[in-house]
Amino acid sequence: MEKNKVVYLHRKKSDNSIFYVGAGNLKRAYSKQRSEWWNRVVSKYGYVVEIYKDNLTKKEALDIVTGK
Repeated sequence: MEKNKVVYLHRKKSDNSIFYVGAGNLKRAYSKQRSEWWNRVVSKYGYVVEIYKDNLTKKEALDIVTGK
């Protein structure tokens, strides 16, 4: 199994609070092709990407995000 997935956090620039948690490849963590809700939050507060964990399999990443 490839260990090329990450778990990432998107934080509001205004107060550093987490508003989105995702899993995928590193490119996805920085992608701005998101939902309307995500874009409204970013437009209002700005955002910062934090890589929470890397070098994960898809299953490991999804287990972290879902709390399994």
